[in-house]
Amino acid sequence: MVVIMIESAVALEAVDAIAAVDGVDMLFIGTNDLCAELGIPGQLDHPLIRQAYAACMRACEVNGKHLGIGGLNAHPALAAEFVELGARYVSTGTDLSFLATGAASRARQMRERFSAPPHT
Repeated sequence: MVVIMIESAVALEAVDAIAAVDGVDMLFIGTNDLCAELGIPGQLDHPLIRQAYAACMRACEVNGKHLGIGGLNAHPALAAEFVELGARYVSTGTDLSFLATGAASRARQMRERFSAPPHT
């Protein structure tokens, strides 16, 4: 699978040409990075981001590609809007966040197990 990250104004300007490349399967919007590049850090529902998603979705539809969403796992309602627009892949986190969450869960289990009073 070939996934092209769309995270800059330059990529947005070229999104139609990018989506037309043979062998590209998905355009993936890194929403947080795109916000930062567009000068609207943290404004995940800014009109510029909505326009970016619409432009990428149109490019995907015209070229038979899929649209992916990144950076919205803490904003499920917004992610759902983009899925309704046509996005078909939703990243729900990163490998590092999954690893950290799993490690924290295991540490909590161990603390609970070994801090319990001994059985009598």
